[in-house]
Amino acid sequence: MTSAPATGNLELDVDFIKQFTQQEAQDRQKQRPVPLSADEHDALRKELETVRFIQPKLADESKINISVVCRKWKRYCEEQQWDDWRAALKSVTRQTTMTFFFRVCEWSAGAIKSWGTTQVYIRQFQQLYTCVAGSYLDRNDMKELYKFHHRVLIPRFELRAPNTNGKPVLAADSLHAILMFNIAYDVGIFRSEGQRIQLACCYQLLCYTGARPAEIVHAERRESMDEKDAAHNDSNSMAQDQCSSPLTKLLLQETVGRGRPKALCYEDIHMMIVRHPATGRAIPAMAIKFIHHKGADNKPKPTVFFFTPAKKLIFCAVSTVIALALRDQAFDAPSLTNATAVLRTRVQGPVQSIALRWKQSMLKTPLFRKYHDAELSMDEAMTYSKLRDDMHRQSLDAGFEKAWTPRFARRGAANAANGNAADSVRDQMMRHDPKFATFHGAYLNENVNFDLQNTFLEEKTEQQLYKVFAHVSLTRDPRATKDMVPQEVWDHLPDDPQILELEQQRQALKGGQHRVQGMPQEPEIRQLTEMIRTKQDQRQKKDIERQARGDEDEEYTEPAIDLSIPERARLAQILCHRPSNCTYDDFTELWIEAIDLMVGLFGKRETRRQNRLRRGRQSQLHTGQQPGANIIPTILDRNQCPDCVGDERLTIQERTFKYCRPTVRNDHFDDQHLKEHYAETGEEGPAEEDGQAKIS
Repeated sequence: MTSAPATGNLELDVDFIKQFTQQEAQDRQKQRPVPLSADEHDALRKELETVRFIQPKLADESKINISVVCRKWKRYCEEQQWDDWRAALKSVTRQTTMTFFFRVCEWSAGAIKSWGTTQVYIRQFQQLYTCVAGSYLDRNDMKELYKFHHRVLIPRFELRAPNTNGKPVLAADSLHAILMFNIAYDVGIFRSEGQRIQLACCYQLLCYTGARPAEIVHAERRESMDEKDAAHNDSNSMAQDQCSSPLTKLLLQETVGRGRPKALCYEDIHMMIVRHPATGRAIPAMAIKFIHHKGADNKPKPTVFFFTPAKKLIFCAVSTVIALALRDQAFDAPSLTNATAVLRTRVQGPVQSIALRWKQSMLKTPLFRKYHDAELSMDEAMTYSKLRDDMHRQSLDAGFEKAWTPRFARRGAANAANGNAADSVRDQMMRHDPKFATFHGAYLNENVNFDLQNTFLEEKTEQQLYKVFAHVSLTRDPRATKDMVPQEVWDHLPDDPQILELEQQRQALKGGQHRVQGMPQEPEIRQLTEMIRTKQDQRQKKDIERQARGDEDEEYTEPAIDLSIPERARLAQILCHRPSNCTYDDFTELWIEAIDLMVGLFGKRETRRQNRLRRGRQSQLHTGQQPGANIIPTILDRNQCPDCVGDERLTIQERTFKYCRPTVRNDHFDDQHLKEHYAETGEEGPAEEDGQAKIS
């Protein structure tokens, strides 16, 4: 006798049937193209007989690149006093093309330093000619143009070979350093502390997948006016010319887009709880599907990466994504509202995993989003410029010699996979076509990661040492921060006479003009600017001289974590100083606490420049001043906040802090004290159009 099924299972079955029925109904309602009749096919064939060239479907980035060389061609036509640049382009000759690129190099003398840039201009000029003339440039003329480029342009304008400045590669220790600095030691101010969590997740995904930034954040450039006008003119001409013809109708069809931002969205992420085959524990895991290669719609290369919890929480991308999902309340299950509910989920029955679904409304929402003031946008993805600038600043402040770019992480992922995975798997992860050997041409680490010397001598190799040689952490100095020298020292430092002499020569050549492009002295001015920059960047290294004199070196101690936000301080303590001998249950408790702290950081924001406060604190120690009651001024400075001065819960430095200008102080007063006042009294705040509240 069979038992009656449980009520909960019946409800699940009913929900599944409803969802399946709705999906089937939506598929049936999709409009399918109407097939052409025999007469329409005949008309299409006759029209195709007269068509010699069909315009290619270019990506938006390609159109923007073409518009750059188009502006240069228009400028060249104006100098040559040619009225119609299109007619001149259609009838362009080999010698005209050569002189055009000679003129481009003259315009950009000093700005273009690599002949790789001029080769890009040549390829973009070919695309421009194809789009305007409706045919391809003569192959023999292009061969002659490249010979002219190598024999004349490169030696005359002293263009160097591309990639001669090195290709830095990241490794695990580099990622660990930037993640620790981001959470524990960075004194930069973000619109919200949640931006740190987004940055940490971006760093992790870039290193673990080798993805280009356009696959994670929004990296699409704005369309130029030239490209907009060209597209408008082309569409109008096609619409006016035989608007009823079958071919025109087919060409005017628009490709169905994504219907979502061009960034990593929730629908690309599959979160799940998996039963570990060895231990039997239920652990969270996720899969991320990258579809659009380089962020473009016309290059789909689906690649799925799987992620499991890392042994160190600071490296765990799964935890960071769970924190972002809890921030957005993206889980479809109503009970998944905190880290405990997610990590305590169990896999029941004969299945190996259970999926954690997203809400239908969150599927097309970007995972990393931009901030408007302190408010997180609901549909605007974080921009590439924000990721690039924050990575640039944090890498230099963390003590690295060169500023990072997302390309560093992509090279690190490629070289980590090389040798540890088959070449086919490596090319699949990097989305490379194997027949072009792209990895060996552009991504292979130029620092040879092999001890050939000791191998040849048949001695023991130094593999651990060579791992340090091959990555950017070799030259990192955690003491070398941007503000390591107080501003007072720079202000009292005498000017370098060599730099002053070079600046005087540059001012004489500029003649009071700010814009130097197009001036006859432009090459000399740019050369002087480069010499000034080089001399300003030089730092005298006195370590060797100090050792030669017998002076004792200062012992370096890791700085203490000194943060004003309690949630960030506790999170930094967990991620950076987790006990090594804790049990799995203790680790799980720390894991849950870390995710909850990440979620809590999205409601926090620093209001002061902590580096200024610390610099002031250090200067007090050097001058021997002791904090006391007489430090609080009787008459306030116009840039000080009266509420902060009267708040005895704050430190002396925070109470006497001076903002750079009154408007910044007003912003602080509105964002913090005024909102607290309205929350306590229950009054309604002023409307936004009334302006900021002023401190009288």
